[in-house]
Amino acid sequence: MEKILKIIFSTKTSSKNLPEALKLAAKLSGIVEGDFIQIKLSVQEVFNLWEWINALLNIIDKWSSFEIYYKDRLCKVNKEYRRLFYALQDIRQCYHNHDDPVDFEKCNSDWGCDQFKYISLGLNSPGIKMWYQYGHLEEPDTWIIDKAKILNDVQIEIARMHLTVCPEFPQSRIQKEIDQLPESITLDEFWGIDYKNEMVDGVMTKVVNSIWYNSEFEKEWFSLEKMLVEIEKEDKNPYQTGSDDWLDWMMNKGYLKK
Repeated sequence: MEKILKIIFSTKTSSKNLPEALKLAAKLSGIVEGDFIQIKLSVQEVFNLWEWINALLNIIDKWSSFEIYYKDRLCKVNKEYRRLFYALQDIRQCYHNHDDPVDFEKCNSDWGCDQFKYISLGLNSPGIKMWYQYGHLEEPDTWIIDKAKILNDVQIEIARMHLTVCPEFPQSRIQKEIDQLPESITLDEFWGIDYKNEMVDGVMTKVVNSIWYNSEFEKEWFSLEKMLVEIEKEDKNPYQTGSDDWLDWMMNKGYLKK
């Protein structure tokens, strides 16, 4: 199993906490190399030995000899490793909260991971960027989806959150979910266009920025549809629903004003 985490510290220190650090290092199968202790850990070991690792870091993270590597990359500047460990802690808790390993693909209905909430594959998720916002407008009413940009942003966020550390992270599902998205969207009454002001040839110009899903229109339509169903129960329209004769009958009765 790949050892993703490496912790190094010197035994030549005046710290009174050295004996405790050495005890913890022994529990973590640390190896003595001259004046230094080196500890290498796999993902599963990080998950299983979390309390000991955390206790050790709380002792040695201020020592000048302290170094910590994630996949052979030094993570000490500006306490970068702390951000790494916050991410690992979230992943560890999520991993241990799932009782049935075979069900990990169902962790999240979108990407297959509960921790990944940067881009939504739905139609309306307040506060989260939507998949359909990636693209450009082709006249007159066709929005082309930029799947390459979606994949790029997804991969950047996955790396930032260290999500592939999870033993069950569904890496193969990411490309599959993006491939299943439509190539384009026809902008009908369910869609709106978002504009922004931008300098074009020295002139402030209104340009297309993105699109948005008009969920209020959907609510109004289904409310109207429900109302028409109730009307037909009480005063039966003899014509086929949606036909011209049906519409004329509804309008003559005063049920449809527009």
